[in-house]
Amino acid sequence: MYQLLIVDDQPDLVEDLAHNLPWSSIGIDTVYQAQSGQEALEIMNATPIDILLTDIHMPGLSGLDLIEQIRSTWKNVKCILLSGYNDFEYAKRALQHQATDYLLKPIEDEELLQAVKKAVTELDERWSEVTSYQSTLASLKDNLPILRNHLLLSLLQGQSFSPEGLKEKLDMLDLSLVPNAPYCMMLLRMEDYFYEQSERDSSLLQYAVCNIAEELFAEEYDLWHVKDEHDYFVFIIMGKNGSQLEQNALSSQVEQKAAQLQHYVKLYLKGTVSLVLTKQAAFPQKMREAYELSLISFRQRIGSDRGFLLCLTEEAQPGEANSLSQLYNPPLLIHLLEAGQWEAIETKLDLAFDELEQNWGESHEHILETYFMIVSSLSFSIHKNKLWMSDIMGHEFNQLLSGPNFHTIAQLRTWTMDILQTYKSHLSSKVQHSRLSTVQKVQEYAASHLEEASLQTIASHVFLNPSYLSKIYKLETGEGISDYLSRLKMETAAHMLRTTADKIYEIAAKVGYLKTSYFIKVFKERYGITPQEFRDS
Repeated sequence: MYQLLIVDDQPDLVEDLAHNLPWSSIGIDTVYQAQSGQEALEIMNATPIDILLTDIHMPGLSGLDLIEQIRSTWKNVKCILLSGYNDFEYAKRALQHQATDYLLKPIEDEELLQAVKKAVTELDERWSEVTSYQSTLASLKDNLPILRNHLLLSLLQGQSFSPEGLKEKLDMLDLSLVPNAPYCMMLLRMEDYFYEQSERDSSLLQYAVCNIAEELFAEEYDLWHVKDEHDYFVFIIMGKNGSQLEQNALSSQVEQKAAQLQHYVKLYLKGTVSLVLTKQAAFPQKMREAYELSLISFRQRIGSDRGFLLCLTEEAQPGEANSLSQLYNPPLLIHLLEAGQWEAIETKLDLAFDELEQNWGESHEHILETYFMIVSSLSFSIHKNKLWMSDIMGHEFNQLLSGPNFHTIAQLRTWTMDILQTYKSHLSSKVQHSRLSTVQKVQEYAASHLEEASLQTIASHVFLNPSYLSKIYKLETGEGISDYLSRLKMETAAHMLRTTADKIYEIAAKVGYLKTSYFIKVFKERYGITPQEFRDS
């Protein structure tokens, strides 16, 4: 459904068009109103508009000037012009600014609906084209390197995919790697000479190093590489078409190629690189573990030395400490809390506690690690929401001040889930209170400023986007703001007709209708009789 903005310096005409035509039947969800070109631009800046219906002759910014400004910023908005003059120059300028239609006043309702329906159809066709398969493929091709990098970084960070989902992504990105085929990982660090160059020359040298690697491996292997956050290059190496090799055959052959890579980089680029190679594994298994082990090996076994080639052949020994994985797999707990994804938070913590119980049930250190990770994520989220942990946690906050006192994983799990439930309830209550407060402000403003009250003036008063304000008001009251204003105006007018001696035109003005004839029409539609008949009865 689309959003329509009607602009005319005759408020009664705008309100008549906005409320008395069946817009929803032609695909219009919301109708906004403006009484000048400047007000129209303010609405355009505050909320997305799809179709503009504007009069040409308005004081200040004319309709033609308005669509000229709109074209410079919102190229996809469909513009329909209304004019009381059959003037060729107006029509010519309308065409120059790509107006969808040029209609002469007075205009029949059906003709206007057809013009807007035509604009809706054109929008449908345009966005259908933009999201079409061929357009998507073209966009995908343009962004292929970025998307490939993003997928590989996701795998290195531990994100998991179903075999079918991964195969689909690899095919979509035109990658030849085959799930479950053997692969090796190679971590490459460019060293001193390369980073002594200018930024431009350094980028060119990095590109050259990756080209040499591609040249050396391309005949027998498929390569997929990305630069990580530590400025290492990570290469995934697999036999052509996922060819099945003898156990560890891939590792030994890749080691020879890696030594050649170091040689040619030094020979032709005058610099050194250090490399860490992992054991052969089935793609994409153990990618995160292999990547983290390679990073640790660089730090602990190569360090600041230059030109090293290290092949990792040993497994982690029993009894050695290791890090938790589920707790640090994306998306992180801190990001899920920030987004308020409570079901995903519960799922992630269940996985983290399950891993803790299965692998580190006797390790108090890992319980502490989990505890501190949860508390730091919670404190960040609570403070970002402008709240105090002591208010959320109550007496449980003392637990933080005195330090963790958990002896079992079950105790930590129960404590965590209780705190999260309390936090979730507090946020829900805060949202509800905020919305009810907004509804109260809307109604107070409308009651005391009925003459000029509109969606735009109310939204400005409560400092909210008109579209967002409409949604939360209807969500809380079951009634749209425009419907509420119309009802309030009619009820106020009826009360004044019963209790005052004001003239009909005076009452019309007091409830926001500049034209008495339009007020009488709307009143009769609501009560079935005219204001005078209502007063007489």
